[in-house]
Amino acid sequence: MKLLALATLLPPLLLTPLADAADAAPRLEGFWTQSFAPGPEVEQLRAKLPAGTLVINDAGGLELREGDYGGLVLSEAAKAEIRNYDFKNELSREFACTVPSVVMNMQAPFPLEILQDQKLIVMRLEYFDMVRIIHLDGRGHPPADAPHSKAGHSIGHWEGDELVVDTTHLLAGSFLNNGFSHSEDLHFVERFRLGADGRTLHASQLSEDPAVFEGMAARLVSWRRGDDYIYPYECDPSFAEVGEPLE
Repeated sequence: MKLLALATLLPPLLLTPLADAADAAPRLEGFWTQSFAPGPEVEQLRAKLPAGTLVINDAGGLELREGDYGGLVLSEAAKAEIRNYDFKNELSREFACTVPSVVMNMQAPFPLEILQDQKLIVMRLEYFDMVRIIHLDGRGHPPADAPHSKAGHSIGHWEGDELVVDTTHLLAGSFLNNGFSHSEDLHFVERFRLGADGRTLHASQLSEDPAVFEGMAARLVSWRRGDDYIYPYECDPSFAEVGEPLE
């Protein structure tokens, strides 16, 4: 009888540290719009990146020029993909409404909304209406053969006042919007840190994908809190080919 009672208590006891961390965590909920005025927290996040990480400066509306890969050393497979890539296809209707990977979406210049609870954080991204679910209940990732998606599978935990999010199970998608895609094995780790003013949010976005590029690459992104809405992203493919009527 005592063993049964102990077994009943074990799950709550094991989850207590997670719940305590969530209770003490900064409140990230609200509406956020990308900011181009990073605070000192960005440098703190930069300092936590693994040694040798390449920081790519293309966040927001700053796209790299064709042929510029931000210093990445690409694999032969990625180079072959670029050789066979036709940038004219980006003006086609088929391409215009292709949903991007979360790796691209999280640095795009569109607002997002965060909903926060002890065991779950939900991020609603305006760009292509993507929804991210971040599990904070201590679970791991599913098996490798579990379904992949453009949002991937995300688990998170708090390290002091920083939210650490680990994402796997991503469908392949553009990494730089520059002729090659990341693979389905990309590992994406983010650190979110609230600014001292409570009105800014900063993140490092670390990517590792040995099948596509050497080492690790990261972006540094900031948002500012606002009182706004997330509007439906109604992609209209007709803008891709101006003058051609829709059927």
